[in-house]
Amino acid sequence: MKNSKQIKKSFMVIGLGRFGANTAKVLTDLGYDILAIDNDEERVADVAEFVNNCVVADATKLNVLEELGVESIDHAVVAIGHDLQASILALLNLKKLNVRMVSVRADDEEHKEIFTRLGADEVIIPEEAASVSLANQITSDTILDYYPIAEGYSIIKVVVGDDFKPRTIAGLNVRVNFNINILGIFKNDVFSIPKSKDMINPGDRLVLVGAEEDNNKFVEFIS
Repeated sequence: MKNSKQIKKSFMVIGLGRFGANTAKVLTDLGYDILAIDNDEERVADVAEFVNNCVVADATKLNVLEELGVESIDHAVVAIGHDLQASILALLNLKKLNVRMVSVRADDEEHKEIFTRLGADEVIIPEEAASVSLANQITSDTILDYYPIAEGYSIIKVVVGDDFKPRTIAGLNVRVNFNINILGIFKNDVFSIPKSKDMINPGDRLVLVGAEEDNNKFVEFIS
């Protein structure tokens, strides 16, 4: 008989420079347990301050990833950055171990094409993503953060408007009414995973995921 408790997706971040460390922190803030690795002890020590499972390891070595049990990871992020060869080897190793989803950081469109041809499920150019995020934030008084996750889909953090009439998560029924999901709630800077009975009030900050069109409809609603 299957456990009725919902099992959270498991994540892994390879490469703990600025992009990788920030990705690990966002995933941790969203309530996920993740595995973070880098071959630099100092970077691992820095990230270990906010990520419980940090390991000094070389992702270009297949046997190292096998020992870490990476085959059970749902989604891996290769955030190595400027070392193209290391990124390629890490991607190929993850694919050999049948990791379901692999996102790879690329420095430019040429590298993006290489990673795509080698089987990456998603390729991210951080500078492009940052530009899109900034554009969305500065054109909206409600959107605080914006993370594109796939073509036409994003994770956003929004603030509930002052005129919003308080109601529960169940009462909003966002999955049916807006085709989005609420991943988390910040109340007075305290983050929690939402429950159906939780009340949404003006000033609360919500973390949402959905198609951009659906997210925007909900943002208009809570504004």
